[in-house]
Amino acid sequence: MAHPKKRKSKSKTLKRRNSQKIKILNLYKEKISKKIHVYHRGILIDKTIYYKGRVFKMK
Repeated sequence: MAHPKKRKSKSKTLKRRNSQKIKILNLYKEKISKKIHVYHRGILIDKTIYYKGRVFKMK
């Protein structure tokens, strides 16, 4: 197994983790309900799941 040759400081670790940017979510407006939600996710309205403007599953 690979092992680091020297120990990394806390500041180096935090700097590396801090450089990652926040991703902007893809938002999508549902055709039926006119609500905005995250793309590729179903939306629950009145115990019915809608996906891509269609009824996906009834609860």
